Amino acid sequence: MTVLPSYTADVAPPSYDEVAHKLENLVGGNPTPDKVLDAAEQLSEEEINVLVNGVDSHWPLETEKQKEEFTIGTGQTLSSAEGKDQLQATAITVTQATREIDRIFFALEVKLAQIDGIHKSNFHPEITRLKETYQQILADSRDLAAGIRVRLEVFDSVIIRLCAEPSISVDIRTRELNNFLETSASSERDVIAIEGRFNDLSTSFAKFVGTFSDWAKDREGQITEQIRVVQHELDELNKTLSALNASMTAFKAVCGATWPFTKALAKLMPKFAPFIMIGGLITAGVSVAAIAGLAIAISITEQRIITKTREKTNLQEQLEQIRQTRSELEDFGNASLVDFADAISILAGSWESTAEDAQRIKVWLGEGAVEGKQPEYMRLNTRYNVRKYDAISAYLQYYARGIVS
Repeated sequence: MTVLPSYTADVAPPSYDEVAHKLENLVGGNPTPDKVLDAAEQLSEEEINVLVNGVDSHWPLETEKQKEEFTIGTGQTLSSAEGKDQLQATAITVTQATREIDRIFFALEVKLAQIDGIHKSNFHPEITRLKETYQQILADSRDLAAGIRVRLEVFDSVIIRLCAEPSISVDIRTRELNNFLETSASSERDVIAIEGRFNDLSTSFAKFVGTFSDWAKDREGQITEQIRVVQHELDELNKTLSALNASMTAFKAVCGATWPFTKALAKLMPKFAPFIMIGGLITAGVSVAAIAGLAIAISITEQRIITKTREKTNLQEQLEQIRQTRSELEDFGNASLVDFADAISILAGSWESTAEDAQRIKVWLGEGAVEGKQPEYMRLNTRYNVRKYDAISAYLQYYARGIVS
């Protein structure tokens, strides 16, 4: 991995060892994962780049002893109170994401219902079906998480310890492990089923987004053309209004020159001028046709401009609504549903890992249960108190209950 340096050409960057030593000093005694991450945040971008660029040539695990201690350390970190806190925080983040998905689905429902009402399309029923499918998968995944959580705790605290106990016959240990696997078989089926349902949801949603996007782009083109036509009509109406107003101004000028009082009123209340001038013409016993025609023509033109302006504004709002909805649908599929996919993946992975460890123990029992050949996780569990499934159950508990704080 290569990151472009932030230092200048005339200043040499610090060496990897210098930065590593600085990090160790920042961490201080009794290092913990939190201390290391907090200390790393105090490094400059340049120093971080040095560490990143030096990864390939400074791989920390060289001896078998280091690799063994690393395995033990990762397991104990996961099993620690801090590890459980991190898993619970992850569950909270996932649950918040599921709530955000709900909110977005509802907002899209409203927008698509409005679009259907305006454009006589039929998108609202499908987004509602997708939302309800998602909500059912979410509810079922939480139920499944609750069930798997119990099985994980039993496996970690009971089954592994029982299978590792040499004072119990291999037959009894094998029987108890088989009972656990048989009673847990539904978990595997349920995990596979819920993964399949989510994949189907993702496929259906992607298809829906594609259909709507195609329709939206076509409709956006149509509306853009409608706006162009309306704008042209507005331009013509404004030209007409300008000409009419010019004629009215000329008429006012003639009348004003003849009757100074009329000129003063027209200047004071220009919109009222045609009315008072018509009254004056009637009183004078002369034709009112010209001024009446101008007045009505101006009124009609002004009203048409108002109507066309509203039509243009409405079309612009429709265009923006379609564009915004299309963008939100595309972003939703690319981001939010991916967050839910992570939740399903963690759920599936936790059980798959348990089942794999159980099968390794079963093979070990079948080969005579030689203590020196214990499967790795059994050895970590019984010798170093690594309880990864107990830790994962903390995540599953928070997820199952929908805890967000």
